[in-house]
Amino acid sequence: MSFDYAAQKAATEALWAEMSAQHDLPHQGQLDLHFRAGDGADATEFMGWLEDAGYDVEHYEADPEDEDDPEEAIEVQTGVMPLTPETIHAEERRCTEAALRFGFTPDGWGFIGA
Repeated sequence: MSFDYAAQKAATEALWAEMSAQHDLPHQGQLDLHFRAGDGADATEFMGWLEDAGYDVEHYEADPEDEDDPEEAIEVQTGVMPLTPETIHAEERRCTEAALRFGFTPDGWGFIGA
């Protein structure tokens, strides 16, 4: 599967610029990355890779009865790190490369200031 990392980076930079224009953003914090399962996704292997790489991981099983969020998902949290578009995209790309190998796709990010 081909993935457009340049578009991902551009979207991250645009979102950061938009948020920066509206708020004073923290210089450091924990980054949350969100991934959705695709067909044949292997959550166990993806979570294992993430944990081995030092990330905290939350797994949300598919729930067809949840109208707001019926899909299987994984949320990844970094340790405290500098928050800039460059550092965010570096983590985003690293995890996206792994996610794609295990059948997941990126679905956004957020952060908690430290």
